[in-house]
Amino acid sequence: MANLYKRKDRKKKPYIVRTKDPVSFKWVSIQCATKADALIELKKAEYIEQCVRTNNPAWKALYFKTEQSVTIGDVFAAYRENELTKKRNQLTINKYESVMNSVTGKLLDDGSIVDIIFAENTPVQTIRGASKTVQNNRKLGWEIYKTIREKQGRTRRGINSYLSELRSIFTWARHNGGKHGRGMVDFEVITLSDKYKDAELPEEKCKVWLDDEIKNLMTNQNIPTYLRELIDIYVYTGARATELLRYNYLNRKKELQWHHVDFKERKIATLTKGKKSANPVRQHPRVMEILTKWQKQGFKAPLPFGYKKLQEYIDTISNVTGIKFTCHDLRRLKSQMTEQELNDIRFATQAIGDTSDKMVAKSYAPQSDATMDIINDAVHSRLTRKSEVN
Repeated sequence: MANLYKRKDRKKKPYIVRTKDPVSFKWVSIQCATKADALIELKKAEYIEQCVRTNNPAWKALYFKTEQSVTIGDVFAAYRENELTKKRNQLTINKYESVMNSVTGKLLDDGSIVDIIFAENTPVQTIRGASKTVQNNRKLGWEIYKTIREKQGRTRRGINSYLSELRSIFTWARHNGGKHGRGMVDFEVITLSDKYKDAELPEEKCKVWLDDEIKNLMTNQNIPTYLRELIDIYVYTGARATELLRYNYLNRKKELQWHHVDFKERKIATLTKGKKSANPVRQHPRVMEILTKWQKQGFKAPLPFGYKKLQEYIDTISNVTGIKFTCHDLRRLKSQMTEQELNDIRFATQAIGDTSDKMVAKSYAPQSDATMDIINDAVHSRLTRKSEVN
């Protein structure tokens, strides 16, 4: 229980309020110059104690009000100095910098800052209650951010992605730093409900390869031999564009060299997305046949170039065939062929080294007619047998 007493041996601030800190759970002394001030502190301490006993979170507003407000800039600076410094992938670092700059603005060469949505000195606890008129509508909290970002030309899926990363930053701040080491903030700055709902997002469409397109891509005689082999490499491996390239200046660990190829075991060790070490994966003989040919021709690496050159090659193939596609669509082609042949999304997921059947079904290999035919035939067969039972 909080209590008030006066020390006779003190002339300055003789009135003492003893209370237990609700965060550290240690007894603390609050010194006051007058009895009136001490009574105020006593009432506050008693209220906090009562709230803690009854599990009423209202005490936090009174307790933390006396502390310096944590700003967006404080959180971002702490995250940069403590988390981003541990990242080794420059692409990851650039992504998080872009995410933070999307809130506080971009610094130009002349020293000016543009595209500010919430300034760095904005107290974190005021974000959700903030209001601003955007496009003649009064927006609240993170709706301000979403509306302005969409006005800047960003897609809703992209905005959701940035909100997810921002949420991870503020979640980190809930568990790190702060006066008592229990977090810079004590509430959810961004919740899952702040993101656009599925019904508010445009329909996500992935390229579904048509039979005529596949035949054109795989048999077109106007495609140079090397580019035909390049197509086979990406279709048969199902690799992401940068996972097979010799040059990747933003992530040197991903650069593919000849020592990553095991010709005897027919395996290629690539550093895939989200992994910390290269994983050897068994390949089709066609892949090893092409790589063997290239090695004998004196190639310094399986694909001795970077992403820009690869994009030029893909554009050339696209122009020759008249098919509009990206290198990532070749990854989709492998996944779709697997699903159509084996009629199982699990194999389609494994074919491209992914882990989420749901994501692959949505973004790589939607259920094919071949699989639906098997399902329909199975239902028909079962119904026929049931109807024949006496």
